[in-house]
Amino acid sequence: MSDFWKKLLLSLAIVVSILIVAAVCWHSLEEIHYLKSFYPKRFTVEEAFYASGVELIKVFVISVPFFLVIWVSLYLLKILRNRDE
Repeated sequence: MSDFWKKLLLSLAIVVSILIVAAVCWHSLEEIHYLKSFYPKRFTVEEAFYASGVELIKVFVISVPFFLVIWVSLYLLKILRNRDE
């Protein structure tokens, strides 16, 4: 496989990973908004705080593997670039 295709594949992995992380973050924001609109009188500020904490943990757990893919892809792209020089 040529270096061009390797760089393209690694770049595509980075873009897809970023899009997935963004989608997970957006979904978490929408879920908190939904909970707030669904229980407007009973959903206190404290409960919103705890819900956002749960969503933050969920986003972190889901995103860690994608951040690892991004880091490894960037590292491999650096190796390929240094090899070209």
